[in-house]
Amino acid sequence: MTRAHMLYENKPLESIPVTPIRWEKRWEPEQLFRWQRAGGIIVEGKLHGRLRFTVSDPYSGSQKWRYVVLHIEISKALKRKFDSLTGKEIEPNYGKDKKVSTGYLMSSYKTSAVSDSDKIDAAEAKRMITVTQLTRLTEEKLPERGNMISQAFWYEEKDIDKMELLQGDHVRLKTKGDGPFIEFIAKLGNAGSATAANYTGGVEAGGSWTDKVMSFKGKQDVPQDEGDGADDDDWDD
Repeated sequence: MTRAHMLYENKPLESIPVTPIRWEKRWEPEQLFRWQRAGGIIVEGKLHGRLRFTVSDPYSGSQKWRYVVLHIEISKALKRKFDSLTGKEIEPNYGKDKKVSTGYLMSSYKTSAVSDSDKIDAAEAKRMITVTQLTRLTEEKLPERGNMISQAFWYEEKDIDKMELLQGDHVRLKTKGDGPFIEFIAKLGNAGSATAANYTGGVEAGGSWTDKVMSFKGKQDVPQDEGDGADDDDWDD
């Protein structure tokens, strides 16, 4: 069995070997995962691999931190958005496009953005949350596959042990702060709705929030032919 096959084999989480990490400095998750920074992204993608780590350091005695790392191909992404006054998370701008007619024929139109979008491409999403020290721990164990853009996302093992995730599963998640730490993750069914979900801290969440906030709205509207040539009106759903 090749090493790559072992990495992507569908095995229960508890049967995946644990890699011990001896961190030479003090292990400070809040700083390393950049939780203190406002930000984060919302991602939809496909799971390609899983790792398990235990972390210890010279300053914390027998304490160990246990993590699961999910290697996810990013297919869609949004920037998380927060109210500037209250700090409360608000729904991101999906950057919905509109169709603006440019003539008398229904086939004559152009696409125009209604407003600025919080959508980002996979490369930008990866750049925003990459922490070099963490990437060094996973890059050899979770190699890239083809031309896909993927990211290693970290999660505390105790918060995901009741949620079975296997290779090929489609997920939605949001990260905490400016690093690759998962705050919320949902497993998607065939219809794109959440079938299981977990918040950091073990609080279960239903599918309604993730379906609303992470459904990546933005279908384009085709204008009705009003026979009056070009116009700039918004076209409702």
